[in-house]
Amino acid sequence: MNITEAQNNAAGEFVDLIANRVSSGGRAVHPETAISSTARVAGSLLLRSFNLRIESVEPGTAVLSNEANEKGPQLIGMMAAFLSNAGVQLDKSLMGGEKAQRDAEPELSTLQTLSLLQTDALSIANRNGLSLEQAAQSAALATAFIVKECARNIPAETGFNVAAFGIIEGSKTAPPPITQDAPASGKKPWYKLW
Repeated sequence: MNITEAQNNAAGEFVDLIANRVSSGGRAVHPETAISSTARVAGSLLLRSFNLRIESVEPGTAVLSNEANEKGPQLIGMMAAFLSNAGVQLDKSLMGGEKAQRDAEPELSTLQTLSLLQTDALSIANRNGLSLEQAAQSAALATAFIVKECARNIPAETGFNVAAFGIIEGSKTAPPPITQDAPASGKKPWYKLW
């Protein structure tokens, strides 16, 4: 898979977004939360790329699709390839499974994560001229980078498991609606007629 310069730039912006928005009151970012947040954004961008009619689906509801079953594993494979190329060795016997996820719970739910990050994530995609699928790939690369950076604090396998689960969650969960920032005065902007 060829990654463009724009996707590379976007991956860096995703890493910065997580560092700036997911920290706990100025403290260091909780590794599992940082990893799951970026992965959920990657999965959610991927879900939005399918052009499913999810606007009327209650946020947090499971959205099952063949597209997610096909393209989600590609994002996970992209993360594995990045980690391998970066020299991060993963013990396959410690990969996957429900216990692996329970042992590394993020501090934010899927909906909290997406509510916090999705508007900025879509801005990153637009700023870099990326399709939603390309942006999902960039976010997956950012996730792999964060897994690599967190490997000194948590086992790489734990990080990878959290990331894989986050991509699945994001690609199969109806996201919150995208809202534009309301004006500070509480008044409707002049261009809003309703």
